[in-house]
Amino acid sequence: MSDNYSLNDDNKTVDVLGDVGEGMSTEKAKNRSKTLGRLVLALKPQRWQLIAAFIFAVAGVLLTLWAPQIFADSINVIFDGIAPAIFSFGPIDISFVRLGEYVLLLIGIYLISSVFTYYQERIMASIAQKLVLSLREQVSAKLAKVPLKFYDTHKKGEILSRVTNDLERVNEIMQSAIMRLFTSFITIVGAVIMMFRINWILTLVAVGSIFVGLIITVIVSMISGPLFSNRQRSLGVFNSRIEEYFSGQVEIKAFTLEKSAKANTHDAIDQLYKDDKKAQFIMMVIMPIMRLFNHVGYVIIAALGGYFVINGRISIGQILSFFQYVQMSQEPLSEASFVLNSLQSAIASAERVFELIDEEEDVPDVAMPKSIKKPKGHIAFENVQFGYGKDLLMDGVNFEVKPGQKVAIVGPTGAGKTTLVNLLMRFYEISGGVIRVDGVDITHMKRRYLRSLFGMVLQDSWIFDGTISENIAYGKYKASSSEIVKAARMARADYFIRTLPEGYDTVFSDENANLSQGEKQLLCIARCIAASPTFLLLDEATSSVDTRTELHIQEAMDHLMRGRTSFIIAHRLSTIKNADLILVMDSGNIVETGSHESLLKQGGFYSEIYNSQFAG
Repeated sequence: MSDNYSLNDDNKTVDVLGDVGEGMSTEKAKNRSKTLGRLVLALKPQRWQLIAAFIFAVAGVLLTLWAPQIFADSINVIFDGIAPAIFSFGPIDISFVRLGEYVLLLIGIYLISSVFTYYQERIMASIAQKLVLSLREQVSAKLAKVPLKFYDTHKKGEILSRVTNDLERVNEIMQSAIMRLFTSFITIVGAVIMMFRINWILTLVAVGSIFVGLIITVIVSMISGPLFSNRQRSLGVFNSRIEEYFSGQVEIKAFTLEKSAKANTHDAIDQLYKDDKKAQFIMMVIMPIMRLFNHVGYVIIAALGGYFVINGRISIGQILSFFQYVQMSQEPLSEASFVLNSLQSAIASAERVFELIDEEEDVPDVAMPKSIKKPKGHIAFENVQFGYGKDLLMDGVNFEVKPGQKVAIVGPTGAGKTTLVNLLMRFYEISGGVIRVDGVDITHMKRRYLRSLFGMVLQDSWIFDGTISENIAYGKYKASSSEIVKAARMARADYFIRTLPEGYDTVFSDENANLSQGEKQLLCIARCIAASPTFLLLDEATSSVDTRTELHIQEAMDHLMRGRTSFIIAHRLSTIKNADLILVMDSGNIVETGSHESLLKQGGFYSEIYNSQFAG
């Protein structure tokens, strides 16, 4: 068996394991300024904390800008004390009292500045965490409100990447980026003002190198924006590939697709490597370029400064403090350049998070919702239409189910059986017509209330981390122990639960290897039984169990369905012979209705399907 499979049709080749470039784009972020504006608005609830952080930052920067001036005075005290000895017109006479005062003052300045910086960073850390917490809550709420079609059209890995990686990047950058940019700006402006006080000619040289650095920063920022967007998209594709292959290991090994999966994963890794390399290169290359211009500026300032000292235009202390101010202005500039490029990555991540937050939600519930005091179980589809786009999958579906009837939905794969049930639960919104429950239009009910009337067992079992009791009681809040055990017995799950080490208190997860797929399905059926709903929806509920267990479950379900309106989706027609009504679907529409015997007598589509299963 080959390692790479493809479907060829008219010379077209489709890779079975998918195109690694899917979901990737080289376009720029859609609206970077809008995203940044939304981040700023998200900080509004914490504006007073932000103001306090700015005040601490300003105070710390001002003290830091004052320190070189004190340092210059200290140097002048030393130079004035040793100058007589150097020029041979007197002994060394250093005022250690004044020097000590300056030293203590410098220590105090740096100490207080450090305290201000500590509180500023502590406040900003709190602000960033609250911001990300707010975004996480919005994302979590959004994921509960988006329609099912969102999950049908987005890969799990892509969604997880936005919820985890993108939010974490926003957290990392926002925690320090805003304040670092602010303090860098204040430091640069303050340092330039102090340099002008010392000597305007030297200041022009320093400002010239700063101006060149700003131009470089702007150019690099323009280049780096799209690169960081591409890097985040590549990361999302990579996560999606890893999630797919991790969850599909059985299928990959069964079809010996390990090499193909490895190749596709390698392609995703390689693309992520290339995009990350480009983004990181642009972010890192700015530092040596900035240092080059800084060093050129230092050389010119040193030459001119020495000339001015010799001519008595400035003192030794002033030229040394001037160098400190130059360094204080250039280091924040380099840091600001680095932060701006990092901020591009955060904006790209934030944009992806906001795209998720802005996703279309389910149609809102009506303002004056209706409810049913005593649900009877009557359901009617009246000229129902449904489509995923302009093309209708269902067009004019009509049928009526009386209270307590057992309804079977049959048809070939892709006929629309599960879609019909999803419309009844309002997982999807109909395009036309009306669905009524006990005479009430389901769009006039709250979704939460409507879905509380139904108990659903799907073909794919879902078990969450917790005890067996918690999983069975998931469908009924505060179910008693006796109710849980009763539901398990009716689902024929009690016998294997008691063989487990902790019985009903056994803790397991959906990936627990100690339970078979059939046993997990039995727990899901027990969960539905415990909820005791008005309506039952069984989508291939017994497909994962053996024939003997299926017969036991059928007996239990028949007992449970007594007096309840039930919908059963089944491929094995032998399980639905006693259904009161059978809906035969094909290509999205109902083509036949009736009982098992009447449909066989018609000799139509149902008869064809049934005879194909039991031929011979």
